Amino acid sequence: MRILNEQEKREALNEVLIELSKSQDILKEARDRASFFMRFEDIYYNYSSKENFRHYYSDIFSTLTLIDGDSSIGSLDILAQNIQTIKDGYIPKNIDENGNPINISKEIVKLYDHTNLDIARINYTKTMTNETMSELAKNRLLVVSLEQKVRESEDALKEISNKTVDDLKQLSGKVQERQEDMQKEYITILGIFAAIVLAFTGGIVFSSSVLENIDKPSIYRISLMAFIIGLVFFNLIWILIDFIRDINGKAVRKKWIWMLVNLILIGGIIGVCFSYKYGWFLPI
Repeated sequence: MRILNEQEKREALNEVLIELSKSQDILKEARDRASFFMRFEDIYYNYSSKENFRHYYSDIFSTLTLIDGDSSIGSLDILAQNIQTIKDGYIPKNIDENGNPINISKEIVKLYDHTNLDIARINYTKTMTNETMSELAKNRLLVVSLEQKVRESEDALKEISNKTVDDLKQLSGKVQERQEDMQKEYITILGIFAAIVLAFTGGIVFSSSVLENIDKPSIYRISLMAFIIGLVFFNLIWILIDFIRDINGKAVRKKWIWMLVNLILIGGIIGVCFSYKYGWFLPI
């Protein structure tokens, strides 16, 4: 068994993850699986201390991001499959130089959990990005269509330049109304896109914050911040949509939805405060 310092353990873990992302057949043979089990034991087991090595969440994320960004390095799907095989197949069999059994089952499960969390988050981010780009492309086509309509209006105005003054005044009024409608449509398009970007960005930041702090001991702090962030983002998006509704002259508002969601979020904040004060969720 090799003795590695902390930096060597971090580098070795990154190398193992990259290797496991290259091929589905890398763990096909029993001797190959046993070799990887021993490499993980070299990384995690610490016979000079009661606590084994704990990997860095940031190392896992950076390695997975590297793999996802370059298909020649490997595949996240293959990595997830091989990590599952490692977790399901690991059985403590070896002993250290002092005769103590080597058992890193908990560390393997933790690695499996963190790896799958980050893979899920990366895939979710890619999906949301693709959807946002698709909506942006649709908005661009709509803008082009609106610009074409403006040009057609200008051409029509030139064609009827010889008409009577009354006809011109009437046509001018219609063109002005049409331009005002198009301005409202421009603002509506930009507002919808801003709401999409705001909701997407807020969701990513919020999910990243929750995932990075999921192992923190204070459930009250995480719950309180979740309710407060939810309250702020819900009201911010509601105000933006309400502004767009006012611009388009639509006065119909489902205020009961706004009141219900705010009551739930504020009730959650109050509930967290009371649970903290009276210790409803103290660890057993």
